[in-house]
Amino acid sequence: MANDTVTLELQGEVSLRHFAAAIEHFAALVAELSAEAHSPDLRWEISDLEAGSAMATARAVSDESHAVERVVRSYLEVGQALAEGNVIPFPQRVQAEANALVSVLTDGVSAVRFETREADAVVTALRPAPPLIVERPAVELKAAYGAVTGRVQTLTSRSSLRFTLYDMLHDKAVSCYLAVGSEDQARDIWDKLATVEGIVSRDARTGRPVAVRDIRRIARLDEAEATGYQRARGARPRRSDEARAEERIRRLRDAG
Repeated sequence: MANDTVTLELQGEVSLRHFAAAIEHFAALVAELSAEAHSPDLRWEISDLEAGSAMATARAVSDESHAVERVVRSYLEVGQALAEGNVIPFPQRVQAEANALVSVLTDGVSAVRFETREADAVVTALRPAPPLIVERPAVELKAAYGAVTGRVQTLTSRSSLRFTLYDMLHDKAVSCYLAVGSEDQARDIWDKLATVEGIVSRDARTGRPVAVRDIRRIARLDEAEATGYQRARGARPRRSDEARAEERIRRLRDAG
């Protein structure tokens, strides 16, 4: 699969003003990295925009695969340098746009996440600046084999296949990247409930899944009927002298 997308996500309480400013500098950063790759005319299009998660994905429309992959790798390098508190290993014009991008880390925006097909980097304003003689710790994502269940809302395919799943627990967008040769697994899953198994990256601070890579299995789930509970075995109406279910649960909880 081609490595031709870059994704930006703002976390926290994101205002329209901050999102608009971040998108402006996101576009400028990608443009500067394209120029740094000696391909200033590379065209980048928005391929995915998840307003509920303040997340945008841009995909390169070009046959210059080597230049595109160089830009994508450089984008991740910028994010990792910012996350680790290191000097951004690119010229001043790239540094300026990168620093302007993460300057939205104020007034409710708690983190800026840089995502590519290969990895993620999270920049947060929550940690204090360390003494100069101490190396700043990186804010890392935890990645391990696991599964995420949710509803598939976006499915795109061009030179690669990527889809967005809204997980059932947090109702936030999770980027899902299919492994090479496994495209058939994504058939007929749009707007369906599914469990996706693979290498799950999670926010180290909240445990929220943000991406699934090297997907091994996609299991489509049956939808429950709204009135299905009425066919439950043993169900009967509550008598007037019986406590409600929530009252019984509260008693058991308080007793423990």
